[in-house]
Amino acid sequence: MRSCSFLLPFLLFGCTAFAAEPDEMRVVSGIAAIANDALVTIREANVVAVSAAPSLANAAERNPAQYARQWNRVKIDAAEHLIERQLILDDFKSSGLVFPESLIEDQIHDIIREKYGDRRTMAKSLQTEGLSIEAFRQQKREELIINAMEQRNIRQNLIISPAKIEAYYQTNLTKYKLEDQVKLRGIVLKRGAISTCDEIRKLAQEILLKIEQGASFAEMASTYNDPPRKDGDWGWFETSKLSTGFADVAATLDAGKQSGVFSKTRDDQDGYWIYFYDAAGKITKGRRYALKEGKESFIEEKQFGSLVGHDGLPSLPQEFYLLKVDEKKIAHTRPINELRDEIEKDLVVQERARLRTKWVDRLKAKSFVRRF
Repeated sequence: MRSCSFLLPFLLFGCTAFAAEPDEMRVVSGIAAIANDALVTIREANVVAVSAAPSLANAAERNPAQYARQWNRVKIDAAEHLIERQLILDDFKSSGLVFPESLIEDQIHDIIREKYGDRRTMAKSLQTEGLSIEAFRQQKREELIINAMEQRNIRQNLIISPAKIEAYYQTNLTKYKLEDQVKLRGIVLKRGAISTCDEIRKLAQEILLKIEQGASFAEMASTYNDPPRKDGDWGWFETSKLSTGFADVAATLDAGKQSGVFSKTRDDQDGYWIYFYDAAGKITKGRRYALKEGKESFIEEKQFGSLVGHDGLPSLPQEFYLLKVDEKKIAHTRPINELRDEIEKDLVVQERARLRTKWVDRLKAKSFVRRF
């Protein structure tokens, strides 16, 4: 069975999340496995597994059969993790090592000071989770022992050679390929309950005029954005990840240039319209976007002949925008010099995982483990 170390943060036997487990999964009796002289119960495995259940909620609605399979996999992984945990604790006992109890007391004192304030408050809080102070203390003791044993058996100061970094880079080039990118700033003005489209459009035109007369786009964005957003900085986007309508607007702009005023509104068919305005504030055209074959696509364009006001539109605008392109980057592969530290960290994580699996496999080979 594969290592389940990713579940370690969820290993809290008093976890109150168990109460939220679906009824059909709330098995509270029975044995999941035997690890040496210790029993791993189904309830204990469920307590660990249920922490992952919220991430499966969508699968439950879309495909109950798939949800059942995924939930079963999570429970198996949880039981395997508990087996590994018990074998590590047994290895500590048989090694003759002694764990300083003062470290546990220091941790408990820190937890009381930072989270509870005093021991009495902690006891009351733990009681609501079905835990005594002694049981909580034992949990912390075992966590510290497991961490110490992992540090003892898994080399910490791993050295990744430049040759390994280069080899990993060359075999994972697709991972580091970037599409065309654009760095955006935006000013968003939302139509409120008492604001008309024309009032918000007029404000957007006034802001654009200030920018054209020399005002800083970033300063205008900080002043007018709704909701507030410092400097209006949207950051970098791969153009394929942008909303198609905004990607089309950005595509018309050179680096350092801003758009004219445009607005956006949802329609009744799960799509949206973007309307464009001339310098006088009249609507010149509208472009509709919607899902087509599972992908957001341009659907149609309508010319409005410099329409005055917003009457006669397919739907009224809800938000008005000014968009600025700060920078553009063409598609490229990130250079290795930019990635060395990132790749080294990835390889260290992978190597530690490999060493942990090797160590745990040795423990399993010399132990009695039976799964039910």
